[in-house]
Amino acid sequence: MGQQLQVDFGEKWLENANGGRTKIYAAAFVLAHSRFKYAELQSWPYTAVDLVRACHQCFRYMGGIPQEMVFDQDSIVCVAENAGDIIHTYEFEKLRQECKLSIYMCRGADPESKGKVESTVKYVTGNFLENRLYVADDILNNSCLEWLERTANVKIHGTTKRVPAEVFAEEWEYLRPLVECAETSGANICRTVRKDNTVIYDSNRYSVPLGTYNVQKDVCIVSEDGILYIQTVFGDHICQHRISSGRGLLIQSKSHQRDRTSSLNQMQTELSTLLLGKADDFLQTIRTEKSRYARDQFKLIRTLCDQYNVDAVLEAIVFCQYNKLYSANYIKDYLEHNACKQPKPPELPIPVSKAKYHVTTQKRSLHVYAQVGGDR
Repeated sequence: MGQQLQVDFGEKWLENANGGRTKIYAAAFVLAHSRFKYAELQSWPYTAVDLVRACHQCFRYMGGIPQEMVFDQDSIVCVAENAGDIIHTYEFEKLRQECKLSIYMCRGADPESKGKVESTVKYVTGNFLENRLYVADDILNNSCLEWLERTANVKIHGTTKRVPAEVFAEEWEYLRPLVECAETSGANICRTVRKDNTVIYDSNRYSVPLGTYNVQKDVCIVSEDGILYIQTVFGDHICQHRISSGRGLLIQSKSHQRDRTSSLNQMQTELSTLLLGKADDFLQTIRTEKSRYARDQFKLIRTLCDQYNVDAVLEAIVFCQYNKLYSANYIKDYLEHNACKQPKPPELPIPVSKAKYHVTTQKRSLHVYAQVGGDR
Protein backbone atom coordinates (compact mmCIF):
# COMPACT_ATOMS: atom_id res chain seq x y z
CA MET A 1 0.00 0.00 0.00
CA GLY A 2 1.14 3.50 -0.86
CA GLN A 3 4.13 2.11 -2.71
CA GLN A 4 3.62 2.74 -6.41
CA LEU A 5 1.84 5.31 -8.60
CA GLN A 6 1.84 4.60 -12.35
CA VAL A 7 1.62 7.41 -14.90
CA ASP A 8 0.98 7.34 -18.64
CA PHE A 9 -0.39 9.54 -21.41
CA GLY A 10 -3.09 9.24 -24.06
CA GLU A 11 -4.89 11.37 -26.61
CA LYS A 12 -8.24 11.53 -28.35
CA TRP A 13 -9.99 13.78 -30.88
CA LEU A 14 -13.18 15.46 -29.63
CA GLU A 15 -15.84 17.31 -31.57
CA ASN A 16 -16.10 21.00 -30.63
CA ALA A 17 -19.40 22.40 -29.44
CA ASN A 18 -19.21 25.09 -32.12
CA GLY A 19 -17.87 22.88 -34.93
CA GLY A 20 -14.49 21.43 -35.79
CA ARG A 21 -12.34 19.08 -33.74
CA THR A 22 -9.77 19.40 -30.94
CA LYS A 23 -7.17 16.85 -29.89
CA ILE A 24 -7.24 16.27 -26.13
CA TYR A 25 -4.13 15.07 -24.30
CA ALA A 26 -4.69 13.05 -21.10
CA ALA A 27 -2.32 12.26 -18.22
CA ALA A 28 -3.60 9.28 -16.22
CA PHE A 29 -2.50 8.32 -12.69
CA VAL A 30 -3.38 5.10 -10.84
CA LEU A 31 -2.24 3.63 -7.52
CA ALA A 32 -1.06 0.09 -8.17
CA HIS A 33 -2.60 -1.42 -5.01
CA SER A 34 -6.08 0.13 -4.80
CA ARG A 35 -6.48 1.09 -8.48
CA PHE A 36 -7.53 4.56 -7.29
CA LYS A 37 -7.40 6.88 -10.31
CA TYR A 38 -6.81 10.50 -11.25
CA ALA A 39 -6.58 12.23 -14.64
CA GLU A 40 -5.62 15.63 -16.06
CA LEU A 41 -6.78 16.78 -19.52
CA GLN A 42 -5.62 19.62 -21.74
CA SER A 43 -5.79 20.70 -25.37
CA TRP A 44 -2.03 20.94 -26.01
CA PRO A 45 0.80 18.38 -25.76
CA TYR A 46 2.26 17.84 -22.31
CA THR A 47 5.54 19.51 -21.43
CA ALA A 48 7.74 18.92 -18.39
CA VAL A 49 6.14 21.93 -16.66
CA ASP A 50 2.64 20.57 -17.38
CA LEU A 51 3.60 17.14 -16.01
CA VAL A 52 4.95 18.62 -12.77
CA ARG A 53 1.78 20.65 -12.34
CA ALA A 54 -0.38 17.54 -12.97
CA CYS A 55 1.65 15.54 -10.40
CA HIS A 56 1.05 18.21 -7.76
CA GLN A 57 -2.67 18.17 -8.56
CA CYS A 58 -2.71 14.38 -8.27
CA PHE A 59 -0.95 14.44 -4.88
CA ARG A 60 -3.47 16.98 -3.57
CA TYR A 61 -6.39 14.93 -4.92
CA MET A 62 -5.10 11.79 -3.20
CA GLY A 63 -4.00 13.62 -0.07
CA GLY A 64 -0.50 12.17 -0.01
CA ILE A 65 2.63 11.16 -1.92
CA PRO A 66 3.57 7.57 -2.88
CA GLN A 67 7.01 6.07 -2.51
CA GLU A 68 7.58 5.37 -6.21
CA MET A 69 6.35 6.63 -9.58
CA VAL A 70 6.46 4.60 -12.81
CA PHE A 71 6.96 6.28 -16.21
CA ASP A 72 7.80 5.44 -19.78
CA GLN A 73 11.08 6.79 -21.08
CA ASP A 74 9.36 9.94 -22.24
CA SER A 75 11.30 13.04 -23.30
CA ILE A 76 9.44 15.25 -20.82
CA VAL A 77 10.61 12.99 -17.97
CA CYS A 78 14.16 11.95 -18.89
CA VAL A 79 16.71 13.53 -21.18
CA ALA A 80 18.89 10.45 -21.63
CA GLU A 81 19.30 6.88 -20.35
CA ASN A 82 22.47 4.86 -20.56
CA ALA A 83 22.42 1.37 -19.06
CA GLY A 84 20.31 2.51 -16.14
CA ASP A 85 21.95 5.91 -15.62
CA ILE A 86 19.01 8.30 -16.13
CA ILE A 87 19.22 12.04 -16.58
CA HIS A 88 15.85 13.63 -15.81
CA THR A 89 14.61 16.92 -17.18
CA TYR A 90 15.28 19.92 -14.95
CA GLU A 91 11.63 20.42 -13.91
CA PHE A 92 11.05 16.75 -13.14
CA GLU A 93 14.34 16.31 -11.27
CA LYS A 94 13.35 19.26 -9.09
CA LEU A 95 10.02 17.55 -8.31
CA ARG A 96 11.77 14.24 -7.58
CA GLN A 97 14.16 15.81 -5.08
CA GLU A 98 11.55 17.97 -3.35
CA CYS A 99 9.08 15.09 -2.93
CA LYS A 100 11.82 12.48 -2.33
CA LEU A 101 10.37 10.20 -4.99
CA SER A 102 11.82 6.99 -6.35
CA ILE A 103 11.42 6.89 -10.15
CA TYR A 104 11.07 3.66 -12.11
CA MET A 105 11.60 4.06 -15.85
CA CYS A 106 10.12 1.26 -17.95
CA ARG A 107 12.18 -0.41 -20.63
CA GLY A 108 11.03 -0.36 -24.22
CA ALA A 109 8.41 -2.95 -25.26
CA ASP A 110 7.66 -3.79 -21.63
CA PRO A 111 3.88 -3.29 -21.17
CA GLU A 112 3.77 -5.52 -18.09
CA SER A 113 5.67 -2.91 -16.07
CA LYS A 114 2.77 -0.47 -16.23
CA GLY A 115 -0.16 -2.48 -17.49
CA LYS A 116 -2.43 -1.01 -14.80
CA VAL A 117 -2.05 2.57 -16.02
CA GLU A 118 -2.34 1.58 -19.69
CA SER A 119 -5.74 0.14 -18.85
CA THR A 120 -6.54 3.39 -17.02
CA VAL A 121 -5.64 5.45 -20.10
CA LYS A 122 -7.97 3.33 -22.23
CA TYR A 123 -10.65 3.73 -19.56
CA VAL A 124 -10.34 7.54 -19.59
CA THR A 125 -10.28 7.89 -23.38
CA GLY A 126 -12.82 5.17 -24.10
CA ASN A 127 -15.29 5.86 -21.29
CA PHE A 128 -15.07 9.45 -20.10
CA LEU A 129 -14.03 11.09 -23.39
CA GLU A 130 -16.18 8.92 -25.63
CA ASN A 131 -18.90 10.96 -27.42
CA ARG A 132 -18.08 14.05 -25.35
CA LEU A 133 -18.12 17.59 -26.82
CA TYR A 134 -15.20 19.92 -26.15
CA VAL A 135 -15.84 23.44 -24.88
CA ALA A 136 -12.82 24.35 -22.73
CA ASP A 137 -10.09 22.69 -20.67
CA ASP A 138 -11.48 23.83 -17.32
CA ILE A 139 -14.94 22.49 -18.09
CA LEU A 140 -13.43 19.19 -19.25
CA ASN A 141 -11.35 18.76 -16.08
CA ASN A 142 -14.27 19.61 -13.79
CA SER A 143 -16.37 17.01 -15.58
CA CYS A 144 -13.51 14.51 -15.24
CA LEU A 145 -13.40 15.01 -11.45
CA GLU A 146 -17.13 14.34 -11.28
CA TRP A 147 -16.66 11.22 -13.43
CA LEU A 148 -13.90 9.95 -11.13
CA GLU A 149 -16.14 10.31 -8.07
CA ARG A 150 -19.22 8.99 -9.86
CA THR A 151 -17.83 6.14 -11.96
CA ALA A 152 -14.11 5.41 -12.12
CA ASN A 153 -13.36 5.13 -8.40
CA VAL A 154 -16.69 3.83 -7.07
CA LYS A 155 -17.49 0.95 -9.43
CA ILE A 156 -16.17 -2.54 -8.70
CA HIS A 157 -12.84 -3.11 -10.44
CA GLY A 158 -12.84 -5.95 -12.96
CA THR A 159 -9.59 -7.50 -11.67
CA THR A 160 -9.58 -6.89 -7.93
CA LYS A 161 -13.39 -7.23 -7.61
CA ARG A 162 -13.27 -4.41 -5.07
CA VAL A 163 -14.27 -0.73 -5.14
CA PRO A 164 -11.11 1.43 -5.60
CA ALA A 165 -12.43 4.18 -3.31
CA GLU A 166 -12.95 1.70 -0.44
CA VAL A 167 -9.49 0.17 -0.84
CA PHE A 168 -7.98 3.66 -1.09
CA ALA A 169 -9.48 4.55 2.29
CA GLU A 170 -7.13 1.92 3.75
CA GLU A 171 -4.17 2.75 1.48
CA TRP A 172 -4.32 6.49 2.19
CA GLU A 173 -2.73 5.94 5.61
CA TYR A 174 0.41 4.57 3.90
CA LEU A 175 0.92 7.62 1.68
CA ARG A 176 3.56 10.10 2.77
CA PRO A 177 2.34 13.56 3.86
CA LEU A 178 2.23 16.37 1.35
CA VAL A 179 5.29 18.63 1.34
CA GLU A 180 5.50 22.34 0.64
CA CYS A 181 6.80 22.20 -2.91
CA ALA A 182 7.48 25.40 -4.77
CA GLU A 183 5.77 24.63 -8.03
CA THR A 184 7.32 26.03 -11.17
CA SER A 185 6.33 29.62 -10.55
CA GLY A 186 6.92 32.24 -13.15
CA ALA A 187 7.19 29.63 -15.90
CA ASN A 188 5.56 30.54 -19.15
CA ILE A 189 2.29 28.84 -19.92
CA CYS A 190 2.54 27.12 -23.29
CA ARG A 191 -0.43 26.81 -25.60
CA THR A 192 -0.98 25.34 -29.05
CA VAL A 193 -2.52 27.69 -31.61
CA ARG A 194 -5.74 26.23 -32.96
CA LYS A 195 -6.56 26.04 -36.66
CA ASP A 196 -8.93 29.01 -36.34
CA ASN A 197 -5.96 31.10 -35.07
CA THR A 198 -7.12 31.27 -31.47
CA VAL A 199 -5.57 30.34 -28.13
CA ILE A 200 -7.48 28.90 -25.17
CA TYR A 201 -7.05 30.63 -21.82
CA ASP A 202 -9.33 30.35 -18.78
CA SER A 203 -12.24 28.85 -20.78
CA ASN A 204 -12.14 31.62 -23.40
CA ARG A 205 -10.67 31.83 -26.89
CA TYR A 206 -8.31 34.71 -27.70
CA SER A 207 -7.44 35.51 -31.30
CA VAL A 208 -3.97 35.77 -32.78
CA PRO A 209 -3.09 37.32 -36.17
CA LEU A 210 -4.39 35.41 -39.18
CA GLY A 211 -1.80 32.89 -40.39
CA THR A 212 -0.15 32.38 -36.98
CA TYR A 213 -1.21 28.72 -36.98
CA ASN A 214 0.86 28.09 -40.12
CA VAL A 215 4.09 29.66 -38.85
CA GLN A 216 3.92 29.61 -35.03
CA LYS A 217 1.94 26.64 -33.74
CA ASP A 218 3.24 26.89 -30.16
CA VAL A 219 3.05 30.14 -28.18
CA CYS A 220 3.55 31.28 -24.60
CA ILE A 221 1.02 33.34 -22.69
CA VAL A 222 1.61 35.66 -19.74
CA SER A 223 -1.16 37.16 -17.60
CA GLU A 224 -0.31 40.45 -15.92
CA ASP A 225 -2.52 43.27 -14.57
CA GLY A 226 -5.61 42.05 -16.40
CA ILE A 227 -3.80 41.83 -19.76
CA LEU A 228 -3.06 38.58 -21.58
CA TYR A 229 0.23 38.80 -23.49
CA ILE A 230 0.73 36.21 -26.24
CA GLN A 231 4.37 35.65 -27.22
CA THR A 232 6.48 33.31 -29.27
CA VAL A 233 8.40 30.58 -27.46
CA PHE A 234 11.45 32.89 -27.72
CA GLY A 235 9.63 35.72 -25.93
CA ASP A 236 8.82 37.90 -28.96
CA HIS A 237 5.54 39.78 -28.66
CA ILE A 238 2.69 38.63 -30.94
CA CYS A 239 -0.40 40.36 -29.56
CA GLN A 240 -2.27 41.16 -26.38
CA HIS A 241 -5.86 41.16 -25.13
CA ARG A 242 -7.71 42.36 -22.08
CA ILE A 243 -8.68 39.29 -20.04
CA SER A 244 -12.40 38.60 -20.05
CA SER A 245 -14.28 37.52 -16.93
CA GLY A 246 -16.80 35.49 -18.94
CA ARG A 247 -16.69 31.86 -20.02
CA GLY A 248 -16.83 30.30 -23.46
CA LEU A 249 -16.30 33.65 -25.22
CA LEU A 250 -14.33 34.58 -28.32
CA ILE A 251 -12.16 37.66 -27.72
CA GLN A 252 -11.03 38.80 -31.15
CA SER A 253 -9.23 41.84 -32.51
CA LYS A 254 -10.49 43.21 -35.83
CA SER A 255 -6.93 43.51 -37.11
CA HIS A 256 -6.50 39.75 -36.68
CA GLN A 257 -9.22 39.07 -39.28
CA ARG A 258 -7.24 40.59 -42.15
CA ASP A 259 -4.83 38.48 -44.14
CA ARG A 260 -1.67 40.56 -44.37
CA THR A 261 0.66 37.79 -45.37
CA SER A 262 -0.21 37.77 -49.10
CA SER A 263 0.47 41.49 -49.60
CA LEU A 264 3.67 41.22 -47.56
CA ASN A 265 4.78 38.25 -49.67
CA GLN A 266 4.21 40.29 -52.80
CA MET A 267 6.14 43.25 -51.39
CA GLN A 268 9.05 40.99 -50.46
CA THR A 269 9.07 39.40 -53.92
CA GLU A 270 9.06 42.78 -55.69
CA LEU A 271 11.87 44.07 -53.48
CA SER A 272 13.89 40.90 -54.10
CA THR A 273 13.53 41.41 -57.84
CA LEU A 274 14.61 45.04 -57.51
CA LEU A 275 17.73 43.90 -55.63
CA LEU A 276 18.52 41.34 -58.36
CA GLY A 277 17.87 38.41 -56.01
CA LYS A 278 21.09 39.10 -54.09
CA ALA A 279 19.49 39.99 -50.76
CA ASP A 280 16.90 37.24 -50.23
CA ASP A 281 18.46 35.95 -47.01
CA PHE A 282 18.69 39.47 -45.61
CA LEU A 283 15.04 40.24 -46.40
CA GLN A 284 13.83 36.96 -44.91
CA THR A 285 15.81 37.55 -41.72
CA ILE A 286 14.24 40.99 -41.36
CA ARG A 287 10.80 39.48 -41.86
CA THR A 288 11.46 36.81 -39.23
CA GLU A 289 13.12 38.96 -36.57
CA LYS A 290 10.98 42.07 -37.12
CA SER A 291 7.71 40.47 -38.15
CA ARG A 292 5.62 43.33 -36.80
CA TYR A 293 7.61 45.96 -38.71
CA ALA A 294 8.57 44.01 -41.85
CA ARG A 295 6.30 46.14 -44.03
CA ASP A 296 7.89 49.39 -42.80
CA GLN A 297 11.36 47.91 -43.23
CA PHE A 298 10.68 46.89 -46.83
CA LYS A 299 9.24 50.32 -47.64
CA LEU A 300 12.35 52.03 -46.30
CA ILE A 301 14.65 49.78 -48.36
CA ARG A 302 12.66 50.60 -51.52
CA THR A 303 12.92 54.32 -50.75
CA LEU A 304 16.69 54.00 -50.33
CA CYS A 305 16.92 52.26 -53.71
CA ASP A 306 15.18 55.24 -55.31
CA GLN A 307 17.20 57.82 -53.36
CA TYR A 308 20.57 56.21 -53.98
CA ASN A 309 21.00 53.29 -56.38
CA VAL A 310 20.62 49.53 -56.23
CA ASP A 311 24.38 48.88 -56.24
CA ALA A 312 24.90 51.19 -53.26
CA VAL A 313 22.07 49.52 -51.34
CA LEU A 314 23.48 46.05 -52.09
CA GLU A 315 26.88 47.18 -50.84
CA ALA A 316 25.25 48.38 -47.61
CA ILE A 317 23.38 45.06 -47.24
CA VAL A 318 26.63 43.09 -47.56
CA PHE A 319 28.13 45.26 -44.81
CA CYS A 320 25.09 44.77 -42.57
CA GLN A 321 25.01 41.01 -43.12
CA TYR A 322 28.69 40.68 -42.27
CA ASN A 323 28.14 42.57 -39.01
CA LYS A 324 24.75 40.90 -38.32
CA LEU A 325 22.88 44.20 -38.40
CA TYR A 326 19.48 43.19 -39.72
CA SER A 327 17.57 46.43 -40.09
CA ALA A 328 16.80 48.88 -42.88
CA ASN A 329 17.86 51.73 -40.58
CA TYR A 330 21.44 50.41 -40.56
CA ILE A 331 21.39 50.42 -44.37
CA LYS A 332 20.25 54.04 -44.28
CA ASP A 333 23.01 55.00 -41.81
CA TYR A 334 25.63 53.28 -43.97
CA LEU A 335 24.52 55.08 -47.12
CA GLU A 336 24.34 58.49 -45.42
CA HIS A 337 27.79 57.98 -43.89
CA ASN A 338 29.36 57.09 -47.23
CA ALA A 339 27.61 60.00 -48.93
CA CYS A 340 29.22 62.44 -46.46
CA LYS A 341 32.71 60.98 -47.07
CA GLN A 342 32.58 61.41 -50.85
CA PRO A 343 34.13 64.75 -52.01
CA LYS A 344 31.82 67.14 -53.78
CA PRO A 345 32.64 67.68 -57.48
CA PRO A 346 34.14 71.14 -58.26
CA GLU A 347 31.70 73.74 -59.47
CA LEU A 348 32.19 74.53 -63.14
CA PRO A 349 31.99 78.17 -64.32
CA ILE A 350 28.77 79.08 -66.03
CA PRO A 351 29.57 79.52 -69.74
CA VAL A 352 28.67 82.85 -71.30
CA SER A 353 26.56 82.23 -74.29
CA LYS A 354 27.56 84.08 -77.47
CA ALA A 355 25.02 86.30 -79.14
CA LYS A 356 23.19 84.61 -81.94
CA TYR A 357 22.94 87.75 -84.09
CA HIS A 358 25.54 90.59 -84.64
CA VAL A 359 24.00 94.09 -84.81
CA THR A 360 25.96 97.03 -86.28
CA THR A 361 24.96 100.50 -85.09
CA GLN A 362 24.41 103.03 -87.86
CA LYS A 363 26.71 106.07 -87.72
CA ARG A 364 25.64 109.57 -88.89
CA SER A 365 27.81 112.53 -89.84
CA LEU A 366 27.86 115.63 -87.68
CA HIS A 367 26.21 117.89 -90.26
CA VAL A 368 22.99 115.90 -89.94
CA TYR A 369 22.72 116.87 -86.23
CA ALA A 370 23.69 120.46 -87.17
CA GLN A 371 20.77 120.73 -89.56
CA VAL A 372 18.32 119.36 -87.01
CA GLY A 373 19.53 121.69 -84.26
CA GLY A 374 19.77 124.82 -86.51
CA ASP A 375 22.26 127.70 -86.32
CA ARG A 376 22.30 129.42 -82.88
